[in-house]
Amino acid sequence: MTEPKDLLIVNEQLRRSKRRWKTLALAACSVLLLMVVGIFVVATWERMRFERRKQALIEEMERDSQARPEALGAVNPPPR
Repeated sequence: MTEPKDLLIVNEQLRRSKRRWKTLALAACSVLLLMVVGIFVVATWERMRFERRKQALIEEMERDSQARPEALGAVNPPPR
């Protein structure tokens, strides 16, 4: 029959093993969560950058469309 001392040693080893696995699982979940948050932040930054570039292009197109008639008017003045 197994000695009580042996059972205590086996029980302690099992507890340590479970603790290691729990720590490993927690660390893996933390890394996964960190990756998800990082991806979300990068995607948000890229979307904001895209929106700024889009707005700059729209403003540039508006300036060009306003400048074109003025430039054409200076080159070809309207008849009197």
